[in-house]
Amino acid sequence: MRILQYLGRRAALVMALGVFIGLALPDLATVAKPLLAPTVIFMLTLAMTRTDASSLGRTSRRVGTNLIALLWLLVVTPCLFHFALTWMQVPEALAIPLLIWSGSPPLVTVPVIALIIGLDAAGALFLMIVSTFTFPFVLPGLLFWLTGLDVELGAGALTLRLGLMIAGCALVATVLRRKLGPSLLREKSALIDGIAVLLMLVFAVSVMDGVRAWLEKDPITVLLYTGAAFAASLALQLTGGLIFFWTDRENRLAIALCSGNRNMALFMAAAGSALGSEAFLFFAVAQFPIYILPVLLKPVYRFLSEKRLSPQTNQEKK
Repeated sequence: MRILQYLGRRAALVMALGVFIGLALPDLATVAKPLLAPTVIFMLTLAMTRTDASSLGRTSRRVGTNLIALLWLLVVTPCLFHFALTWMQVPEALAIPLLIWSGSPPLVTVPVIALIIGLDAAGALFLMIVSTFTFPFVLPGLLFWLTGLDVELGAGALTLRLGLMIAGCALVATVLRRKLGPSLLREKSALIDGIAVLLMLVFAVSVMDGVRAWLEKDPITVLLYTGAAFAASLALQLTGGLIFFWTDRENRLAIALCSGNRNMALFMAAAGSALGSEAFLFFAVAQFPIYILPVLLKPVYRFLSEKRLSPQTNQEKK
């Protein structure tokens, strides 16, 4: 128990270690790979359990802001990336996975990351759920229009599978919240966060499967793709925070976090056979900013979130 509580309090640092463990121990990464799907389900359930239902309700009522944020995440950012990548003459082998990444929904684990860096998870959770259901109907057509890449995701079947997963996690989380109660959840928050971090550690190790071989074979390409992943994540977190300056701080920071942490795995699982091996390499190295940036950006997000909203702004949110 104490170990889990310690992990919860040192969550950002422990997360960063995960990807390096996966690189250093490639056999462990191979063994852990079958745990990818169940790990995601457990992490989402824990994030939903820790998220306050009233905060989620308030977030869902911001219809205008939510629609604009959805457009930003799924339409505007891939279009901006396409124009930027074309202007910079980035090779297609890297440009295509970057474009797919920029049009993907936020990570399923983004509410966990929000909790770890000290943000309210409700906004991140809401945007993740809505974007995840929407992107199968948007990204394939957008990719075809921008690049001519014809990919069929099977939007209906994919949405149904995602819906069942999210509904199942929500049901279990609701039961847990009612059984434990708000006071016990607050008291055990470090323990719950520790379990979530342990699950993210397993995920980080498992997703590194095959990266060590790439690194030994072509280190320059791996470093290039890793640098591109960091640059893309930082650029979108900064831009997302700046563009939504007009909304409240809580919402703005959630949008910024969602902007730079994308779930490319859903696209890769549904249509990865239509892509080259470079896309899978980018998907793997894109985990580096996901796991390393929280430890670097946590003080920044904490500083920004600690500037409390005025009573008038709080009243407007209600």
